[in-house]
Amino acid sequence: MSLPEPVIQRGIAIAGENPMIVLYRPGSDDLVLLASMWKATYSPVGPGRALLIWADPTATGLGAASPTGMYADNPALAQYVWEHFYRDYDTIRGRGIEARPPVPARFTEVSGGDLFHRITCVTTTTTIELEWRDVLDTFQVQTRLTGYETSAIARPCAGADVRVNGVPAHGEVHQPEGWFGSSAALAFAETWREI
Repeated sequence: MSLPEPVIQRGIAIAGENPMIVLYRPGSDDLVLLASMWKATYSPVGPGRALLIWADPTATGLGAASPTGMYADNPALAQYVWEHFYRDYDTIRGRGIEARPPVPARFTEVSGGDLFHRITCVTTTTTIELEWRDVLDTFQVQTRLTGYETSAIARPCAGADVRVNGVPAHGEVHQPEGWFGSSAALAFAETWREI
């Protein structure tokens, strides 16, 4: 039995993981926090991790500690993600995320299977904890966005928390929402290919 020829496609823009948490003011559609975590096993600017985050200081209750910006162990990756994937994304554009250079950060990750997944971002002055809880489903999502074909293994979650220096942000997860079915979702084996 001969093996079928593999399909070879080039133009990979990034490959890795991209879990997100979007929180809303309870009982409304008002966005109060958006956190997009990127772990690149491959990108043209090298591997690494980058967190792009915006939080409303008042609505989240985080006040002056409310994070807005990019945090990364590879600053070039944060800039690359912003320029190629978020610059024209209406939900995130205009919130000041790109206003300052990326803040140097270290990241740790802990997985509890279907119960929880936690990523911690640590800088010299700030600790940001992202936690996804209670995985609802697992499926593959394929899309075509402006200039890109994407594929990811999606794991929407029933709940999520964001804590800054131990203080939890006020906000709720929406379900259903978007391609993943929840505003808090893990995304593994994510690949963006130029088309």
